[in-house]
Amino acid sequence: MTDLYDFRLVTASAYPGMMAPLTEHPSCVCVLSGDAATLPGAPVLSLEGLDGVRRRWRFGDVARLADFVPKVLAEAPADDRPILLVPPRASTAWEAAAAAWPGRVRLGASPLAVVERLAEDKSYLRRVMSSLGVPVPDAVVAVATELSYPALVERLGTPFVAQTPNGAGGQGTYLVREAAELAAALVAHPHTDRWLVSRFAGHTTVNCAAIVHHDGVRLLPASTQISGIEQLGLAFGGYCGSDFTTPDLGEGVLARAYDHTRAIGHWLRERGHRGLFGVDIAVAGDQLAFLEVNSRVQGSSWLLSRLQQRQGGTPCLEQHLLAVLGAPLGGPECHPDPVGSGSHLLVRWQGPAGVVRALPATGTDSGITVSGLPGTGVSLLPGAILGRLESTGSLAAADGRALTPAAAAVVDALVSGVETSPLH
Repeated sequence: MTDLYDFRLVTASAYPGMMAPLTEHPSCVCVLSGDAATLPGAPVLSLEGLDGVRRRWRFGDVARLADFVPKVLAEAPADDRPILLVPPRASTAWEAAAAAWPGRVRLGASPLAVVERLAEDKSYLRRVMSSLGVPVPDAVVAVATELSYPALVERLGTPFVAQTPNGAGGQGTYLVREAAELAAALVAHPHTDRWLVSRFAGHTTVNCAAIVHHDGVRLLPASTQISGIEQLGLAFGGYCGSDFTTPDLGEGVLARAYDHTRAIGHWLRERGHRGLFGVDIAVAGDQLAFLEVNSRVQGSSWLLSRLQQRQGGTPCLEQHLLAVLGAPLGGPECHPDPVGSGSHLLVRWQGPAGVVRALPATGTDSGITVSGLPGTGVSLLPGAILGRLESTGSLAAADGRALTPAAAAVVDALVSGVETSPLH
């Protein structure tokens, strides 16, 4: 039986908390991240610490962390166990880092050959889901020069949603209500050729996740996605956080969402994917519209792991690695029991680029924990994560479209308490 204690774990993510509780596992020897942080136990090597800059870390930035692997090997205490690298998903850089140290380093993710197209082509996955009988929004795929606002309105109604093929976390997603908004989206992505343009399927979005083993699919509890909240620095479609209070859906709607997620999981299994994946689903009444598939560790995986841990279960991030390493499902495929309530938010910096001179105190009597703030002296760029909020209660309304008054007050105090000076 494979055991994580047989390896030394090295996690890699945009911020260290994204891989908790793996970062707290006794086998974790190093945490690689975009944002800097001080963690008990394993040391942190960060791009922020290297450059003195905190920005919005994109997938290519996280892959840059693979350059730290030789340093990790040189500085880690002597140990015969191989290192298991755990990025959100594979990339050329991570595969090369593992291949350079055969027998000593292994990649804890599905191979790039399996996941690359899944990550880079939303329109392909829409066609796959439709072929599996999964409900998807009516959509068209067209080159930028052929997109006509009147023709799209006639086909899809208004508003409609325009997406670049490979955006993540809501990046490259636009709600279009008038011709000028479509034109602005095209100008913002001058090198994007093909666009996925879909009928708007509703503001409320839930996420269903699962773990693919070689012999089956383990469904995980669904969450409501918190998105498009301007106070947190993101527009329509931008991922702001998750709430694991059981989504308030109509009778049988959540069961249908789970069944379709399982079907997608089996399709992924046949193609060689192992480990975590998630699907984003728009909900309007009793209607479901599956929007995209994320064949990777998600931004909510750490929170679900924490909630499972509190109930005495195995965190899904550990289950993910065991599946990647070849562990069997070990039980029936069934709908999951809900976990305890819990939610988190990402607060992004909306001010001008500047050097952090002062930060607010983070103590609160609201039951909301604030963490992940940058250090003084760090250059803070627009779009960077300013801080993270976590609570055992809900931080947003049931539809994920507005903050609770308590959460809004904490965000206001956090943002207003940051003092910066201009970059020179």
